[in-house]
Amino acid sequence: MAKLNKDLLVQMLETMLKIRMFEEKVIELEKRKELPGWLHFYIGEEAVATGVCANLKKEDFICSTHRGHGHLIAKGADMKYMMAELYDKKTGYC
Repeated sequence: MAKLNKDLLVQMLETMLKIRMFEEKVIELEKRKELPGWLHFYIGEEAVATGVCANLKKEDFICSTHRGHGHLIAKGADMKYMMAELYDKKTGYC
């Protein structure tokens, strides 16, 4: 497990805030009916993905089957590509 020094704790807080801000934006877009398909939000679970991913190495893989936005962000994914994916654009991850 990674040592919980001040720098790591600040980094983890920043990750949790990134996840929360991304999810709040996605919820806003979904309410305006701008996004196609179904969404499962990650609000309230930010610490789970952050804590787990803080203990992974860069080369480690993750496989999330439900509410995966937080895991991707915590693993360092580019939110621009994540948003493109939600809009069903070719520039998204899948």
